[in-house]
Amino acid sequence: MKISIIFKIVALLFISSGGLFALYYLIFDPQPYINIQAGSFLDTIAIPFDWVQIGPISFPIKVDNYLVFQEFKALSAEIHLTESYIYAGIVWLASVSVLTLLSEFKKVPFIVGGIIWIVLLTFSNFNGLNIGGQSANYPLIILLAGTLIPLIYFHLWGQRVHLFVKWLSIFIGTFSSLAILFTQSPLSSPEIYIAEHSLTIGFALALAWVFWNGHGILSGVYILLARANRNLNLNITVQISFIALIYLSTLFFIFLDLQGDLNISFPAFSPLFLLLPLGLFGWISIGEKVTQSDKLISTPAVIKALHLIGFGLALWLVWKLKMSGNQPAEELFKHLFVYSQLGFSLFFFIYLLANFLDVMNSGKAIEKILYKPYSLVYYHIRIGGLIVILVITTYAGGIVGVQANAMTSNILADYYYQTDKKLEASILYENAWMRYRKNPKAKFATAKLLLDLKQPTLAKQHLEESFTENPQVDNILLLSERLHEENKVFEAIYYLENGLNIFPNEPHLLNNLSLLYTKVNKSTEALDLMSKSESADPILNSNLSALKTKLGQPEVNPTHSSDLISQLNELAASNALANIPSEELVQSIKDKLQAETSPMLINAGWRNLISEINRNDPSNDLELLDSLGHKPEMTEYLMDLQETAVIRSLSAGRVTEAVKNLNGLAFRNPNDAAYYLQLSGSILAQNLDFQKAANEFIAAEEKGFQGFSTHHWSIFGLAGMPEKAVEMREKYQIQLPTYLANKDTAIPDYLKIISRFHQSLPQNSLSQWRALAESELKTDIAIRLIAYKAHGLAKQDLIELEKFISAKIGTQADLKAFVDNPDLKNKSSANSFIAWIKASDELTANPYLSPLIISTVEIISDPLDQYEILNSATEFNHDPILWIKKIKAARKSGLDTYANESLELLQQWVSPEDLASLQNSNY
Repeated sequence: MKISIIFKIVALLFISSGGLFALYYLIFDPQPYINIQAGSFLDTIAIPFDWVQIGPISFPIKVDNYLVFQEFKALSAEIHLTESYIYAGIVWLASVSVLTLLSEFKKVPFIVGGIIWIVLLTFSNFNGLNIGGQSANYPLIILLAGTLIPLIYFHLWGQRVHLFVKWLSIFIGTFSSLAILFTQSPLSSPEIYIAEHSLTIGFALALAWVFWNGHGILSGVYILLARANRNLNLNITVQISFIALIYLSTLFFIFLDLQGDLNISFPAFSPLFLLLPLGLFGWISIGEKVTQSDKLISTPAVIKALHLIGFGLALWLVWKLKMSGNQPAEELFKHLFVYSQLGFSLFFFIYLLANFLDVMNSGKAIEKILYKPYSLVYYHIRIGGLIVILVITTYAGGIVGVQANAMTSNILADYYYQTDKKLEASILYENAWMRYRKNPKAKFATAKLLLDLKQPTLAKQHLEESFTENPQVDNILLLSERLHEENKVFEAIYYLENGLNIFPNEPHLLNNLSLLYTKVNKSTEALDLMSKSESADPILNSNLSALKTKLGQPEVNPTHSSDLISQLNELAASNALANIPSEELVQSIKDKLQAETSPMLINAGWRNLISEINRNDPSNDLELLDSLGHKPEMTEYLMDLQETAVIRSLSAGRVTEAVKNLNGLAFRNPNDAAYYLQLSGSILAQNLDFQKAANEFIAAEEKGFQGFSTHHWSIFGLAGMPEKAVEMREKYQIQLPTYLANKDTAIPDYLKIISRFHQSLPQNSLSQWRALAESELKTDIAIRLIAYKAHGLAKQDLIELEKFISAKIGTQADLKAFVDNPDLKNKSSANSFIAWIKASDELTANPYLSPLIISTVEIISDPLDQYEILNSATEFNHDPILWIKKIKAARKSGLDTYANESLELLQQWVSPEDLASLQNSNY
């Protein structure tokens, strides 16, 4: 009793789990072997990092952010080796159970069953294990001995042995023989060979169950109708006739669909869904059969157990066929299933009407006589059904033979594929597809393996043949990818466009086509195509966001995505709009980057994160970027990481460091030198060093930079290079700035002051400011006088400027605090000054902020340290006070030669009168 309960529980688990797996792969993942993955690549977008406003001259300082696009690629078919082992284990355990039950059969059925088992093992091609020689019979003999010896013994002399003992003995014999095959076969990975070829046994046992339950659905339904209508005297003839007509018609339309001849609008579905009702109704039918007949091949319990095992095997077979992608085997199973259902169901219906029409509507327990007497009449059902199967097979052109041949080729090809024998696998897959064209995995695998074997021409022929005869998404992706690699972009677009005509709105094709459109300057079509997609695929949404940003239409998604790539694109869009990204988004990206392994995404992530003004101490960020650059996997992105470090330095206000590093990058990376030099020039222009900026732009042009605009023309003019400005205007068709047509007389005066702002003495600049007419430009100069010249102005001058500024733009608390005590040695005053001009706490970070340089110098007392600080600043800044302080510090340090050289240089832009005044001053 306990064993019976255990068997029922195991059978229930066996069937229910197989059913769930079968339904999942039938409904949700019909081609699990397909391996389409998104490969990522980077593109750049220039985002406004900072904005420069020099009176009427304005322009952005732009740095690159990364957009991450994802392109779908058809990779080698997935290998489900673990699943193959699981299925093989199920098949051999089920085979042991079937053989155990076979030992309970009567003599003639036992002999027939044994013969069928021998034939099945023979056709399972286990001789291919090559034990004892090429295709020698030893593997077959070992398997037959391990399975049949205990079976024959128990049938002849062990009928009274407990069923569990029989099962255990046959289990030991079977798996011992398998172990011998594993250990003795000279093949590489014989366990994979046996696992794959176990499909033949599982297929045959499941097919035998299907044929055995040929009319199970109709007979089960009839029995239920008879029970339901007992004592009601209803006309169940009409009911069963209507159901039989519907069922047989459905089977017929499914058959036409399998043949490709269904020309009407009928919702055809996979016949494999009918396995579930066949198993359930077949259980009811067999339950009646075993109670009514006295000529059974074995006991009712044995027959019912066989039904449960067969039902489970059929469901697990569906799972295996889907996982392995053996389409010929699946089509063969479908065809034979439909053939058997049509033949046996049709003749069962005829059997019902011919033998029970008179009593069918009597209201009595007519189901109890359905199989009585168990006579020749019932066997006519089987004979008639077999005749129908033969007729249908003939009508279908014997396609099942071709399917069976392709099935075995696929099985062997799968073994070679999993053991990395690419040449053998490609030949077998090609052979399988040539014999049976509805075999998508074989065709794709053939082309992919040929590419791996360096035969691209032949591979493309196969892909083009597939596109013409039997299109499939993975093949189209692979073909377009290959053509793209060969720079045949328009051909790749052709196949993707036609692929979308065959598979409308298919997300993989749509995505790749949109990306190729952008490559051939069809950006509008790309954006339109991707925007109209009805797919909710997150990759398409991420690419759409990136594409909009790339085309200058950035949008920030109000609902943040959860994957890193989408978030990076969202951050790039936010940066392109000059928005401040949410803390939640920034923190999420940082957290994901900690666990990210892709060097490409790590590089893109930190660039996009750092592309904003951040005056906080950058040391930790710079150390992180430096440590990333030392990792071997980041070598490819070393220059990009160094550029990111420059951007971080610049965002912290470290102008000296940024400009020097940009020039270093230009030297080490000539291909991108133009970009680095023009960026350096923009930074220098922002800090009013127009001569150095102009020289950087000239150097950038020599390296290939051509993006000259109106503000470049202005900078050349401010640098005292009018001839170069004219040359650039004519060469690059630069539009003249609108301020030239402005009648405001303050503009020329402003530009004259600003062109030599650093070189001028503070008092001279103040006098020029006082002479300016009232305008926004006068306010601009006033602000710059305090920011750049406060170190050379008296307190009363600063108070005058502060009152003017406050009157124009409102009270400035930090400015007021500084002006009240303009002592740059005082920490509180210096902090107020820094807060007002929004500078870095690192006083020497920007060499053009002369007051902060002076503050640093006055805090320390060692003249040599003072000299080093001043010397570093004067490499950029031509402020006369800085230079005279450097000269004095050099003399105090005994560096008279350097002092004399600096004095000679200073004389180039400072008049003798001003120079004399500087030398006699207290600076």
